[in-house]
Amino acid sequence: MHKRVIAVVMALIILLSVLYVFYGKNWLAEQQYLQKQKSSEFMKNELMDKFLEIQEQSQEILNEILNLSYEIEFFPDQEIIFEREWSRKFDFELTKKPYFDHKYIYLVSKNALKVFNKKCEKMKWEKSFVSSIISIELIDANRLLVLTKNERILCLHRDNGKLAWKIDSGYIPDDLQEKYTLFQISLDKYKRLDSSVILMLSKNKISLLNNINGKTLSTYIAEEEIRFISDFDILEKCIYIVEGENFSKIGLKVKS
Repeated sequence: MHKRVIAVVMALIILLSVLYVFYGKNWLAEQQYLQKQKSSEFMKNELMDKFLEIQEQSQEILNEILNLSYEIEFFPDQEIIFEREWSRKFDFELTKKPYFDHKYIYLVSKNALKVFNKKCEKMKWEKSFVSSIISIELIDANRLLVLTKNERILCLHRDNGKLAWKIDSGYIPDDLQEKYTLFQISLDKYKRLDSSVILMLSKNKISLLNNINGKTLSTYIAEEEIRFISDFDILEKCIYIVEGENFSKIGLKVKS
């Protein structure tokens, strides 16, 4: 009887030893691995928090230095003026913002696209569509895309308006609001600027702001509400606006 009890105890010890070798050891190894991962993740998070904190402090210091340099006018503000170079009045209504490339200006009037030379003295071509134009996009290979309300995208050649291809887009887009309230004219777009500037539109006024301190550098006042404004034309150093029924070219002149 005594020998039998000893044999059972030895068998249990052997069984527990086998279970530890196959399971217990693996469990301990897994726990060690998990703890190592947690510690590693904790260190990464701590280091990232410290990095972000240092980065934020560095940016604040840089901003203070920039603001200080402009406040003491180490680089005095340039004299920049808006100058209306010409204005045209058409016998059609402009319904979208003006688009342009290096040769032409593209004007949208409801369901028609009218293309003029850069001075708007002569029409190059025009094309009408079944439904009104939502937007256009100038793309590579001297082509442009026209998006219309009847779920269609048409690709045209810029020089003559001939159709290259068309597809059904499969959805009806909403009218795009293209009347910017403000946008930046970067230094890399106008090298004569001392720094980038911000162009801000408010009803019948366009303001040019210093992007560092918000100081107004120049102002253009229109006689009527400015309905649309184009992007900045890098080649002509100007913007195109629709003020009332007039279409105008407004140049940005930098005085030395």
